[in-house]
Amino acid sequence: MPIQMLRVSHLPADLSAFLRHAQRQPFVFGHFDCTLMLADWWLANHGVDPAADWRGTFATQADCNALLRRHGGLPRLLARMALQVGAVRTTDPQPGDFAVIRAPTLWAAAIRTPTGRWAVKEGEGLTAIREARIVAAWKI
Repeated sequence: MPIQMLRVSHLPADLSAFLRHAQRQPFVFGHFDCTLMLADWWLANHGVDPAADWRGTFATQADCNALLRRHGGLPRLLARMALQVGAVRTTDPQPGDFAVIRAPTLWAAAIRTPTGRWAVKEGEGLTAIREARIVAAWKI
């Protein structure tokens, strides 16, 4: 299926501005959740939506879990998303790069911040995670 090309003048490609934008957005499954935040970040930088095939197709935690199961889990979903748009893997993520991380209480899709933390979309804001194991990471 072809990747949808979108113009996203409303999404800032500057990392700090994007994170401020993400902080203000409510968490909504299928529209702005931890994985779609990464897709939006890629979209803002490259004009291609890596989540076009499944954006807006789920609306609850149960729907999200079903999507993740269909794709083999969060790491495989993000790997497929990254591969689809040509993102390059990295073992040394820099600010703006994105990853699947494992923290003590969660698995998450996250963006590396300028402070070296991982920004994860949760609830009504962002959570900055300092200590996490990087499962897989890609350059923006």
